[in-house]
Amino acid sequence: MNVYMPTRLFTGRDCVKNHADQFGKLGKKCLIMTGKNGAKACGALDDVTAALDSQNIIWEQFDGIGQNPKLTDCMTAAEKAIAMGAEFIIGIGGGSPLDAAKCASVLAANEGMTQTELYSLKWPQKPLPCVAIGTTAGTGSEVTKVSVITIPEGLKKSFHHEDVFPVVSFGDPKYTQTLPDIFTRSTAIDALAHCVESYFTRQANEISQCYSIRGIRIIMEQFKKMLADPEGELSFEDREALYNASIYGGLAINVTGTCMPHAMGYMLSERHGVPHGTACAKYLPAFHEHNKRVVPELTARFFDEIGCDEETYLRIIRAVTPDFPVEMTPQDVADAHFRWIGNGSIAKSWGEITPEMCDEILTELFVK
Repeated sequence: MNVYMPTRLFTGRDCVKNHADQFGKLGKKCLIMTGKNGAKACGALDDVTAALDSQNIIWEQFDGIGQNPKLTDCMTAAEKAIAMGAEFIIGIGGGSPLDAAKCASVLAANEGMTQTELYSLKWPQKPLPCVAIGTTAGTGSEVTKVSVITIPEGLKKSFHHEDVFPVVSFGDPKYTQTLPDIFTRSTAIDALAHCVESYFTRQANEISQCYSIRGIRIIMEQFKKMLADPEGELSFEDREALYNASIYGGLAINVTGTCMPHAMGYMLSERHGVPHGTACAKYLPAFHEHNKRVVPELTARFFDEIGCDEETYLRIIRAVTPDFPVEMTPQDVADAHFRWIGNGSIAKSWGEITPEMCDEILTELFVK
């Protein structure tokens, strides 16, 4: 039951306003990292800046973080943080700004750090304190020690370190109310993938599997509602449930990490622009078939615990996963083969998922 999660977490309506004093404990200058529009549109940026102003904290904003955040943008943000003398960094958004803020907190504390030095995890100085303000219900980055960044080679590459846990995280479900339906589904699918993958890793333990099952139960119930009323709007309570589920997913992968669906999903986001959660979900049926074959007892227990039968589970996953027009050639599959060789995430799976098996999955899904 080993677990370590040092982040102080606040959730619920107006949690930023109600706990503004948390910012005052971290310093008098900070850099806020966001995307172009989302943090402002959902109200999170205004809430955060009001909280900072109430604590007499000087702040500046860097709004250059896009989906699949680039290392070069994190470096630019870190330079801005250094120039202003920032004592802490705030990320506002989904997984991209939160992961970027974690990365920039390392770079800002270690001026001139190179990509090689960043990924060596041997940092001369501890990262600046990082605050995470979640505005989507999917990533779970608010409670993890992981940062996933796109390096200049165009590949998504993560690093894990206990010093990049956010010191404080806030999750107000009202920030998710401006999300388009397709994005709400995609982020919820990401949270589902976190929970499922975590449950079926070799690293899973009793605590992580409790988090996984709770998250899955919530998400499946919400998906059933969405499918029964496709045009219906989610209530605040529904969005709060989805946000809580995303936190359960983050708590689960904080113990175990992710495995095959995420490892293979990165390729679809990098090369074809498929939203991250949707990309991961595309592999969940194949992941299920593998687990049913190599760990049948664990798979049977999984369905008992989530309160859902196999047929319904797969039907819901396929129904909520948006179609995307990705086609690959046999050469595309061959070119990706190197990514599955010695892949640590894939190796966490029960049994063995070989590079050749990954090639077969890609071929079945995308080679027409």
